[in-house]
Amino acid sequence: MSENSVSVGQIISAIHAEGLNWTASENELTALSKEQRLKHLGVIVTPAEMERLTAETRMQAALEIHESHGIVGAPAGFDWRNVGGKNYVTPVKNQGGCGSCVSFGTCATMESAVRIKLGNSDYSVDLSEAYCQFCGGGSCSGWGLTSGLSFAQSTGVVDEACMPYKPNNMDCASSRCSDWQKRLTKISSFAANSTVDARKNAIANVGPVLGGMAVYSDFYAYSSGVYEKTANASLEGYHCICVVGYDDTQKCWIVKNSWGTNWGDGGFIKIRYGQADLLIDSSWSFYSVAVLIPITWYSNVKVNRVYSSIHSQNAWAYFHGIGWRKIQTGAADGVTNMLAVFTEAAANDKSVTIYADGDFVYQAYL
Repeated sequence: MSENSVSVGQIISAIHAEGLNWTASENELTALSKEQRLKHLGVIVTPAEMERLTAETRMQAALEIHESHGIVGAPAGFDWRNVGGKNYVTPVKNQGGCGSCVSFGTCATMESAVRIKLGNSDYSVDLSEAYCQFCGGGSCSGWGLTSGLSFAQSTGVVDEACMPYKPNNMDCASSRCSDWQKRLTKISSFAANSTVDARKNAIANVGPVLGGMAVYSDFYAYSSGVYEKTANASLEGYHCICVVGYDDTQKCWIVKNSWGTNWGDGGFIKIRYGQADLLIDSSWSFYSVAVLIPITWYSNVKVNRVYSSIHSQNAWAYFHGIGWRKIQTGAADGVTNMLAVFTEAAANDKSVTIYADGDFVYQAYL
């Protein structure tokens, strides 16, 4: 055990003494020295940045309260790992001893957004945290909380196979694939959500969100239950995570971390609402994203349903594993012609090949 390692025994004693509802256990991170533990975080927060984030969160909350009249409240609980038996959350990854949590939180949020927009919980999407971090301006020393989102909006993020992650500083130009420009997934925007109601609505109605938090020394030892900081835990640093759900019964956020599946509850943690010291739902916002699905060819696709209104240019088709897409007005193949193709395919259980993005289908043939 390293010097300055986390004393799990003391944490367990504190949990019992304070009547908290979570369990702690030893793991790979609790055995590390403080210097090594800090490498598993990675949000850079200067005093000026802390002040800015807090001020923006308060202003956003005031705006949300002003505009909240008439908005239907979010359900009492929501978890994107189980929506009607379907899991829209991609597997937990491990950033290792490199302060790249911002890119892991960014990619986790974007990956779920892709699955949700496609309406396909089984869709294989694996974005490159290495590209996001090391081509976007970050390093193993860390990055700003929303820097990854800004880069995903301006440039985009390639797939993992294009630039596989290693837990050390990587040179962008020599590490990415040669056709990286054709493999980018982008977001059109990201939005802050600051009141508790706005945070829950964003999760339930849009998807998992990016969040940030202060990490205390007992956090590393989390194993199960609903985490609450013990009284004498000390501040270690700041961390970026992906919030995939919430539970009003247990009064907690459901968080996807980036420390592998051997940490926490299979890589996840439940964090009690309203812990001001953690910043997660008090001083810092949650950020939801609008992802752009790259235009591409899909082959051997089944058409489950078609729809058209009395307006000939308003026609849609539901593609298995992809979801609803509107036939693009002015498409080269013509709206009426494509609708006929999809109608025939649906009626006769035939497959089609389509050229589509996340909103429209532009070309098709049987």
